[in-house]
Amino acid sequence: MGLVSKRNLFLKVDLDQPLSQAHIGLLHDATSSTIENLTVFIALHDVYHIKREAGWTLMQRRVAELYATAAGQALLKEHPLNIDIVPLDFCAYSPEDMDPYSNWPTTTISSDLSAVPGWWPAEMYKHISLYDQPDNVTPDVQPNQSLSCSSRTETPWKSYPHVAVGGTFDHLHVGHKILLTAAAMAATKRVVCGISADRLLENKKYWELLEPYRDRELHVLLFLRKIRKDLIVELVPISDPYGPTAVDASIEALVVSQETLAGSQSLNVRRQENGLLPMKLMAIDLVATLSDKPQSMEASAENTALKVSSTAIRAALYEKQQRGSGSF
Repeated sequence: MGLVSKRNLFLKVDLDQPLSQAHIGLLHDATSSTIENLTVFIALHDVYHIKREAGWTLMQRRVAELYATAAGQALLKEHPLNIDIVPLDFCAYSPEDMDPYSNWPTTTISSDLSAVPGWWPAEMYKHISLYDQPDNVTPDVQPNQSLSCSSRTETPWKSYPHVAVGGTFDHLHVGHKILLTAAAMAATKRVVCGISADRLLENKKYWELLEPYRDRELHVLLFLRKIRKDLIVELVPISDPYGPTAVDASIEALVVSQETLAGSQSLNVRRQENGLLPMKLMAIDLVATLSDKPQSMEASAENTALKVSSTAIRAALYEKQQRGSGSF
């Protein structure tokens, strides 16, 4: 796999099955041979047999597993790389939305080729290659001109019209992306994203390396737009622990991490004090994603990639600055 600046991958993913060795190999090699941006488009395979009560857990684990596999490899190689996972079943893209990716090489495996979207622009097909075939093998895939956009798959989990999510979102990392993706997958109409205002962060470690609010807001907006084009995205600066969830009666669900689940109960207490119905708390559990993997250098790197924090990123930037300035 030749070294390129930007690359697409296309994977057909089973929600209820771990990634195949072929997919893991492709993700590892693509991560090692891509310099700036790796976009992984995934198509969910045969989701209709999945029970709704299991679907939420399975969705978040597959997305987290994909991020961990790619980001863990980048960490092992000490290779900074922007990685985005885009579920095609929900993105509501038109062919025009794919134009920015049309001239990037797109790699898949033979068994996934039949699931390549028929609505992709014709230019995309010219750059498709098969990871498990010799370079001189041309994939036999043609665009289906009768399809005008991605179709919206009915989710095998409970979804809500108005969903909230919140955080600092400083130096947007893998954990943030999984949280935001889960919020986008849980909503059918609107995502309300509370982002910590600058003045709320003045006591954070390495506060001088925090990204300004407007930068963090932009990064969140661009990411959510990449995941779902059909959602209303409302970005709200928050200066207290409650944000819009305390007063917005339309919010029906809140996506949180497992670590903040207990503390999030106070938000529903405040809503009830304000005469509002409680929100459904939808937790994502990143730790459980890799709990059954055997110990190895790769598993350790994947675990680190999932648990990386904004504070750790700022600490690394601080150390880099100190080395550059000659300070000790």
